[in-house]
Amino acid sequence: MVVREEHILDQWTPNAELNMTPEEDAVRRFDSGFNCAESVLLTVSELELHQRMARIIPRIATGFGGGIARNGDVCGALSGGVMAIGLVLGRDSPEASRDPCNVAVDRLYNSFMEKFGSCKCRELVGIDLKLAGKAQRQEMHHNCRRIVAWAAKETAQAVAKPAT
Repeated sequence: MVVREEHILDQWTPNAELNMTPEEDAVRRFDSGFNCAESVLLTVSELELHQRMARIIPRIATGFGGGIARNGDVCGALSGGVMAIGLVLGRDSPEASRDPCNVAVDRLYNSFMEKFGSCKCRELVGIDLKLAGKAQRQEMHHNCRRIVAWAAKETAQAVAKPAT
């Protein structure tokens, strides 16, 4: 068993206590050290789940940051949004409809593509995250903040007002 001395969630404050918009909260989490996918998923899921339930969320999303483990593929903020929509609108059984989730995800994906022109992390940030130096990663972080904020806002709206 791995024992952690300190976990980043030990200092986590839910957005409701801070009276923040989803985009402000996602950026706050992103700036605190959570990756793009973790930030969006944690912010939106916290709107729907009790804080203790949400403690597992960053672990689910960790590998999606940087376009899946810094491989520059699908944007982690978009992935976090897709996971959050699935968490809220996904199905619980094979017999249940996929439609509410798929419609919301499709809308998020198409809006993302329209807004940013690509869903590929490497195209959005313009660097190879595995080879990037500290200065490049800081610049990437600055560029990603607006994407994280946008994804959190759009995802929160998608789960608050799902298509009928």
